Amino acid sequence: MVLPYMSLLFIWGILPIFMAFLEVPHESRANPDGGWDAFKIVVQDFRFLPALIHVLQFMAIFVPSTLIAVIVFSLMLDLNPGKWKKYLRLAFIMPASVSGAVAVLVWYAMLQPTFSPLQGPLKFFGITDSAQVFQTDNLPVILGIMAFFSIAGYWIVIQYGSLQSISNEVIEAARIDGCSGFQLALRIKLPMIKKYIIYMCILIFAGGLQIFVEPQLLNEGIQRGMAEDWSLDQLAYTLAFMDGDFGGAASLAILLLIPTLILALIIIYKTDMFEEANDEIRTKKERA
Repeated sequence: MVLPYMSLLFIWGILPIFMAFLEVPHESRANPDGGWDAFKIVVQDFRFLPALIHVLQFMAIFVPSTLIAVIVFSLMLDLNPGKWKKYLRLAFIMPASVSGAVAVLVWYAMLQPTFSPLQGPLKFFGITDSAQVFQTDNLPVILGIMAFFSIAGYWIVIQYGSLQSISNEVIEAARIDGCSGFQLALRIKLPMIKKYIIYMCILIFAGGLQIFVEPQLLNEGIQRGMAEDWSLDQLAYTLAFMDGDFGGAASLAILLLIPTLILALIIIYKTDMFEEANDEIRTKKERA
């Protein structure tokens, strides 16, 4: 039953990582002698540190805001049953159906003071020209907003589905014991969907670290130079297809992979994500 998944994991996960490791020591203009110095050369590149800072600033806005909003709205959606719930789910999922490329155009229109539907709030904050908005220093906030609305609704619906797996008997027992709605959410519901939240956290972190489409389109379509090599993925793209340094691009890709794997392993094993599975295996062994 796991063979289809393992096949796809090997083709699209393990094999590309193996190929990246083979590509790193190849000779290039940046690394004419070849070898594993490609990692050192990439880290010492003048574009690496600014790109790293940009991505960390973006993630400091995007990751916490997305996690908090998803948890709060999914709990609110699960609070009381009603006929409007299906329409609310649809309202949450619709923004998530907008791809990154379209989201850039939508939010450019939203933040363009000339024809934005938010002209009133923008003028209130003294914004009358698009040049005041679309600046390199503002990109962590702008891209954080774009990414948030592109993915938050999708996860709200998923976490709402995870809340539906909680037994009604458990909820009723907690209410009989005097749990308020807040206590029910904090002490009953959240601990019971902990594994889904951990899974969401890992994927959101990995997705944020690999931001590429939004800054690339802003740089190419809105203002040239505004987001030049702004993110680490953009830098990898430049190394591979502009500079011809495939070894450097491969080494940067591996450097991006390492923190994601480390974080995932720490979160999984420090939070006992597989606790129930281990308990089931232990019980079966005892019975045998």
